[in-house]
Amino acid sequence: MRAALSWLAIGGLSIAGFVHYGNHIPQLKQLSIFQQSKETDPEGKDAETTSPSASDKIVSVASPREQRMEGAKANKPAEDLALSKLVPSDLIAPSPAGTGGVILHKTFSVATAATFSFLIPAHAASPQLHGRYQSLIRQAGQSSEEAADIDFLLMNEEQHAHFLSGQPADVLFSVDASHDQEVNFGLPASQNHPAKFYLVFRNSPSEGKKTVQADFTVDF
Repeated sequence: MRAALSWLAIGGLSIAGFVHYGNHIPQLKQLSIFQQSKETDPEGKDAETTSPSASDKIVSVASPREQRMEGAKANKPAEDLALSKLVPSDLIAPSPAGTGGVILHKTFSVATAATFSFLIPAHAASPQLHGRYQSLIRQAGQSSEEAADIDFLLMNEEQHAHFLSGQPADVLFSVDASHDQEVNFGLPASQNHPAKFYLVFRNSPSEGKKTVQADFTVDF
């Protein structure tokens, strides 16, 4: 009788265990599915619990204005170096087209020499001198064209200083023994300072005074 009761008790406990386990199986399955869905969530809602890998890099994005400023800072030493290597000829810049003007428009007498100066402004890359002069003798009995010939000289400041002191000097341009002459000459560039030039009309004193009509312009 006791053995039968013991078996009944064991059987009851077994049945109770199977019933309890059966009731919890769906909950265990739901918990497992929920954990799997969190691990495979495509929207990455658990990203805050995921540590970044070593290969991930932080990329900073700069605006176009910041990029230009950074580029200017990077190029500044190179620009300063380039400026330090400039020579005077690098400072020559083309002058505005059509600039220039009249430098001589006059009728005058020449006994020995008549000199007229003019300035070329700074940074004139290719100044051009254009002009024409005619000479004549007004004294009676001397009407030949050859008797009216004069010399024309174009000088810079240094050359003109030598000319005044009586020293032999080179000239930029000259015309010998002419009474009717057209002049077209390319002047040296003025670089970063104004340049002064001289027009000299020279006559032989033994030939007497001569009258000269001159018209000259310069283009920068």
